Amino acid sequence: MGKRATIFLNFLSLMEICLAASPDLNSSTDEHSLLAIKSHIITSYPNNILATNWSQGTSFCTWIGVTCSRRRPRVTALNLFNMSLEGTIAKEIGNLSFLTYLNIRNNSFNGLIPDEIGNLRRLRVLEISYNQLIGEIPLSFGHLIKLGRLSIQGNHLTGAIPQSIFNISSLQILALTYNQLSGTLPNDMCYHLSKLEGLHLSQNQLSGNIPTSLSACSRLKIISLSYNNFIGPIPMQIGNLSQLQQLVLGINKITSKYLDII
Repeated sequence: MGKRATIFLNFLSLMEICLAASPDLNSSTDEHSLLAIKSHIITSYPNNILATNWSQGTSFCTWIGVTCSRRRPRVTALNLFNMSLEGTIAKEIGNLSFLTYLNIRNNSFNGLIPDEIGNLRRLRVLEISYNQLIGEIPLSFGHLIKLGRLSIQGNHLTGAIPQSIFNISSLQILALTYNQLSGTLPNDMCYHLSKLEGLHLSQNQLSGNIPTSLSACSRLKIISLSYNNFIGPIPMQIGNLSQLQQLVLGINKITSKYLDII
């Protein structure tokens, strides 16, 4: 065997070792991540079920709320909806690199939303509404390029909506109602959101003008912006949204200059 062939084979062997050790291909990373999530949870219902069910004595793919891929033992969905969970969201959740669906809605999670969730590049649904989360929406959410649904309603979030979220071209539902979000909406917010069907931003502290670019979100069915501090006229371009079914703008500081065209 020639010297070059030997070097090439050694290179391939080294690559195999690196891939085998890669967290993205190592199912033990998922187990460790789930156990870290469990360690940040104080209580669960009924009978502290995660404490008894999420046990290293069994395959994590059989744990309650956990769904794995059919092809490999990797977590693809984590559904902890309405389980009376209390605690914080562990940053290790960002190591579940095959995750496409995350739902922790209707619990009592508190503290900040981990930046590490932005590492979940396969994520299509992120549902963390109706908890007690504080702080700002992580800038890293803009990295979730396959996200179709982003719902963080009913928390205590502050600060502006990250500009990068309006660049997620796959986004269909953006639901951020019942928070204390502030700042303005970018006038070009719909230039990259051609698939957006629901814009739910009511009950916040958003201000400024309603973007004229809303007409570029041609699939919009619901626009809910009530109970904010928006000013100025209703953009006449909204009249071009042929699929619009609900337009909720009450309790703002807007004028009705173009209301007759809707």
